[in-house]
Amino acid sequence: KAREIGILKAVGTSTRRVMRVFLIQGGIVGLGGAAFPTHVKLSPPPEKKITLYILNGAECEPFLTADDRVMQERTEDIILGLRLMMKGVGVQRAVIGVEVNKPDSIAALKQAAAPFPGITVAKLRTKYPQGSEKQLIRVLTGREVPRGGLPMDVGVAINNVGTALAVTEAVCEGKPLVERAMTVTGTAISQPKNLKVRIGTRFQDVIDYCGGFSAAPVKILMGGPMMGIAQYTTDVPVIKGTSGIVALKAENVAIVDSQTCIRCGRCVNACPMYLVPSTLGILCERHRFVDAKAAGLMDCVECGCCTYVCPAGRPMVHMFKFGKMELFKIAQKERAAKEGK
Repeated sequence: KAREIGILKAVGTSTRRVMRVFLIQGGIVGLGGAAFPTHVKLSPPPEKKITLYILNGAECEPFLTADDRVMQERTEDIILGLRLMMKGVGVQRAVIGVEVNKPDSIAALKQAAAPFPGITVAKLRTKYPQGSEKQLIRVLTGREVPRGGLPMDVGVAINNVGTALAVTEAVCEGKPLVERAMTVTGTAISQPKNLKVRIGTRFQDVIDYCGGFSAAPVKILMGGPMMGIAQYTTDVPVIKGTSGIVALKAENVAIVDSQTCIRCGRCVNACPMYLVPSTLGILCERHRFVDAKAAGLMDCVECGCCTYVCPAGRPMVHMFKFGKMELFKIAQKERAAKEGK
């Protein structure tokens, strides 16, 4: 307890500088999947006044349960990490958002947060993709992050519960981000588990630790079934953004042939960002990337809802990722041309 108080006081004396040093040297990034550098979130420009810190415990991706276990087993360290990050941005109020299908985590967090009146735990509906930061901010505060904007534009800083734990370990123990909690599951895994895995460990070694495959997998995902990235081999490493490994048997994977868009509008109804995925997909398909950007392509969070509901089996998210990559290449060429002049 005395060490905790000393750490908090030390951070309070030179808040941003101290936090930046710990987090940069520790390589701390967001562990919700995006792996965005944490020190950047704790260093908003002076004109962006942060009034609320949100801790994201809404693990909404199907199959994944690692955050749930972390919230139950490392509760006090998560609360300490949250308090450190609150000091880092100078806020007095924080909300931890957890979906109601995690009652044990909610109870543990409420008990650990009870001594701190500025921290509250909010129960959320179990709904995908509520774990996306813009959706979570809207649910908890009613604030809408503007198009092309960031949470700091509405006075909010937000991080994952796993990130809070990593912050505690970096500041209190000097431990860099060398491991993370992740879920290994799916119908083709013999013994599904939640594990703490070193960064750089081969997928095959992790799967072997879980008893290997119970059946031949037809799809192996880095991440969950909605936002995960398919892998063609298990000879790939666990990285900071690896929230899970999901291996599925043939009967659990529906492979359909992509067809022409039938203009049914289901993707429009499903999109949490209020975009028109059917139009964006057609624009990316026809290599009209600048037009796709104007139509909101960069606001897509790649949640996969449009792909999931599409009766024509169109690979929407794949097209959106392709479009974003091509826009990045265009921006690089423009930058190089300006520097050449």
